[in-house]
Amino acid sequence: MDQSEQLIPLFESCTARISVESVRGTGFFVAPQLLLTCAHVVENVQNATSSVMVQWKGKSYTANIVHLSPTSYPDLALLKVENIPSGHPCVFLHKAVSIDDPLFSYGYSKIYPQGEPSSFQFEGMAGDTSPLMKFKFGESRQGFSGSPLLNRRTGGVCGVMKLTRGENSLLGGRGVPVSVVLDQLSELIDLQKEFHQNDSRWFDSLSLQQRHFLGLETTQQSTNTIEVYYSFAKKDGKLARELQKHLILLKRENYITEWYPGEVVLGEKPSELNKEHLNTARIILLLVSPDFIFEKGTGAQDNFEVEMAMERRKGGAIVIPIKLRSINNWDLAPFGQLVFLPRNGKPVAEWKYIDAAFAEIAGEIRGIVDNLRKNESNFSKH
Repeated sequence: MDQSEQLIPLFESCTARISVESVRGTGFFVAPQLLLTCAHVVENVQNATSSVMVQWKGKSYTANIVHLSPTSYPDLALLKVENIPSGHPCVFLHKAVSIDDPLFSYGYSKIYPQGEPSSFQFEGMAGDTSPLMKFKFGESRQGFSGSPLLNRRTGGVCGVMKLTRGENSLLGGRGVPVSVVLDQLSELIDLQKEFHQNDSRWFDSLSLQQRHFLGLETTQQSTNTIEVYYSFAKKDGKLARELQKHLILLKRENYITEWYPGEVVLGEKPSELNKEHLNTARIILLLVSPDFIFEKGTGAQDNFEVEMAMERRKGGAIVIPIKLRSINNWDLAPFGQLVFLPRNGKPVAEWKYIDAAFAEIAGEIRGIVDNLRKNESNFSKH
């Protein structure tokens, strides 16, 4: 399950088009009014021959250079945008990146001046004294210089696009790592912390795994929040995402957080993380289908998710089987005697309108969450 439906639009809204005479590039907000880009995009301003023009959300602004490093390396520039409306979003900078991590960028190329996305795969660092990120399998066009590199695994921006390895090809490019950015512009560390403590949009757009990795789980999570664990087959990922959409209001109200298997966190095995969250989740959703039975096993001993879910139920966790698609011999499954959803017994995939099925399921889950929160609130008063 992917949080891209929320994080990617927010990420893109943090970017802006930069113009200096005939030079075009991209920048992105790292703090209020502060836009980060490459020095070679704005170097012509050094001689006061022109000004920096910034286009964001269809409107134009002027910007002043507050920091400019050598264009050879690290090739960074920090701009202060004049009269930009308050409340604009900022990216979350985080230096972590590992080989094969999926990267995503958004820039303003000559061909698509209104903005276009591009995806890459991280290959590793090139150079020792002047390290550059190396990435492949994506188009890095003219105009992408200065665009942010989002690590989709961690949910943090890990680099700044510097150059292409072959325009109109899938050779990718090279970028300045965020570790170098924070060394050069150390004031951004406190500015980033202050901004994201007061603006939760980036945090709200992250998956629970990403929050775990970025160390944000305990900094902004309410003590009265209910953790929901999704267990589903890979083939049912699309249906799982549809259910997630129907539960999004509970998440935005900070009533629930979500965890689902599938992403790998550096230094920890996925199974260990799954066990950790299965041990803490108050609600465990088993999204049942033929593929779920095939992948998770028909007996409790065949898969630790099913086994731990049934064990946790003995300790008070709420385990809810959800009928996504028809299976035979439901009653013989370890969870076959539990109350399932939808209550009419009709699998979600067989409803005429799938949204109606998920809306009913989401309503039931909301009721369960409300009761848990009410019980905890009453307990805390005694």
